[in-house]
Amino acid sequence: MKLALRSTAATNNWWLRFCAWLTRARLCSQWCHGAIVIDGLLYQANTARGLHCTADWNPAHWTLIDIGKCHEKRALAIFEARDGAPYDWLGVLGFALPVRGDRRALYCFEWCAIAIGAPPARWQTPERLLSYILMKEKRPCRSCCTC
Repeated sequence: MKLALRSTAATNNWWLRFCAWLTRARLCSQWCHGAIVIDGLLYQANTARGLHCTADWNPAHWTLIDIGKCHEKRALAIFEARDGAPYDWLGVLGFALPVRGDRRALYCFEWCAIAIGAPPARWQTPERLLSYILMKEKRPCRSCCTC
């Protein structure tokens, strides 16, 4: 299982490029999008399709961080239960406005946090995900024997 982070828009559309830039600027991050990779498939939440899986992606456009197989089965079970969940527009707007996200919907970093077993937080960011992964390397989890 890998955490996949992207620093550019998926297409060359000017609006998507602007949104990618705005996300990076607001989060003070080099990444604007996140996903999970399991067995070569990309599991992501985006504005076009909500939470979904695709085999049509280019690893060269992503920063891939191997996080081991510890939570793979759990992540796949969560994906199966939430496949097709809409994009969490309120959750994303919550980075700039005093609104809370929709519990039924997911934005990309929120999905990644759930998939890797990170503790709940109002705002999930790439750096928060990376921090959790680094802490896990120092303190193995007790829920399985593979990490």
